[in-house]
Amino acid sequence: MAQQGVDEPQEPTGYQLQKQHYYKIITSYMPESFEQDAVQIALIAVDKYRQLKDIAFYIKHEYDKKYPGSGKATEGVYHCIVGKSFASAVSHETRQFIHMKVDTYHVILWKSKDTPFTAGAE
Repeated sequence: MAQQGVDEPQEPTGYQLQKQHYYKIITSYMPESFEQDAVQIALIAVDKYRQLKDIAFYIKHEYDKKYPGSGKATEGVYHCIVGKSFASAVSHETRQFIHMKVDTYHVILWKSKDTPFTAGAE
């Protein structure tokens, strides 16, 4: 299931990568078309930005634009973590999680619902 390679975006996006980037899909519970979009967006983010927070922000917001929600809190929202060394434990919607490596960065992108806490519950 893990895919890897040296790649450029597969669809014309108007952005030309400045250099080739290595990627590898480590774990994915997304349809293949969603995976391809996540890889494409991550490649562009790593090419454009150096700060980890900027890379994560770009990936999250571009993915939100590509797959917008209805705005309902019960539908869930996308989240993104980028780094070289971290641990994670996330809950995600069915078929809405990908962990990939782009160059030296690990990227986790997932969608989860915001679960409101009940007032007064302990």
